[in-house]
Amino acid sequence: MSKKSDLILITGGHATPAFAVITELKRRGYSNFVWVGHKYNQQGNKEVSPEYRFVEELGIKFINLKTGKINRKWTLQNFVPSIVSLLMIAYGFIQAKLILLRNRPRVIVSFGGYLAVPIVFMGWVLRIKIITHEQTIVTGLANKFISKFANKVCISWESSKQYFPPKKTVLTGNPIRREVFKLESDELTRDLDSKKPTLYITGGNQGAHEMNKRIFEFLPNLLQECNIIHQTGNSTVTNDYQKALDMKKELKGDISIRYVPVDYVSSEQIGSVFNKADVVFSRSGANTVSELLALGKLSILMPIPWTSGDEQTKNARIIEETGLGFIIIQKDTLTSKQIYQTILLALNQIKTGKGFNGRDIDECKEMAKEKIILDAPQKVADVVESLF
Repeated sequence: MSKKSDLILITGGHATPAFAVITELKRRGYSNFVWVGHKYNQQGNKEVSPEYRFVEELGIKFINLKTGKINRKWTLQNFVPSIVSLLMIAYGFIQAKLILLRNRPRVIVSFGGYLAVPIVFMGWVLRIKIITHEQTIVTGLANKFISKFANKVCISWESSKQYFPPKKTVLTGNPIRREVFKLESDELTRDLDSKKPTLYITGGNQGAHEMNKRIFEFLPNLLQECNIIHQTGNSTVTNDYQKALDMKKELKGDISIRYVPVDYVSSEQIGSVFNKADVVFSRSGANTVSELLALGKLSILMPIPWTSGDEQTKNARIIEETGLGFIIIQKDTLTSKQIYQTILLALNQIKTGKGFNGRDIDECKEMAKEKIILDAPQKVADVVESLF
């Protein structure tokens, strides 16, 4: 019989679907959670990670885990950091065992990534029930390892079945946080020009410096055409957020009002931001792609080129197939002018009511919704409950 007071430990590198599952489990009466993650998402960054801030919002205990990962490409420049990272892996396993012994969770729910590896392995050693969730189409090295020790593997896409043992693999879809469908706080959108379309720029919770620096080059010109909500990330290494604030101060009159820079978008704000956005310029992580498909948003996607198995490009192709997505390949020859022209193209598509494939945009949106499982949080929560 389920004991809803028993502790559920959440860990892994994909926070957004984790929040969606926690919300569903809370709705079912579970209230005892602990989160193991990174308090800082970048070496040298003095600002806490969006993950940490979100967990604080949920009122869940956060445990900072310090561990390393295997560097697949060794060079003279990264030799010493790579050795240090290997040593940190061993430290991570020791720390993970202590965390599990002190907290004694009933179930571990992993959302992939190298951070989850020591927690899952030591959980297996201590005979704790384990679930892992794979968000992407192409699984990475960490989740391949984790799946060997998990009792259940939840996958987001039918094509991912090939990577995991069939007997313990369940197609659940990628959990989408409920907040993206809700209109709560309009703090970031209330003063925008209602006569102009709105562009939402986001590099994910951490922001994306490669996107930000190119946007800054043509920002004043672009603001002649549209409102911009710009989620920059909060890195004190790149200082993109501070640069965005400084640029806003230099803008005059209505142009300044149309530009809304923000380091991260809270769970209360995200629904209004997505609702207001006519076009989204973003990376193409699995969680972002799932939300864009569910909301039927016209999007310009700039995949991170160094992801395992080029997973972000493959994610982006899913949206491209519906006519809602236009892919920009990040490379040294990519110019800011090319991005600017693509954004103008997308804004023009909004005026015509057509997707990038020339079809009616409502038809494109229907195709997008058919590609995802909207009740994924419930399906993952069902799997969690099955192990109690």
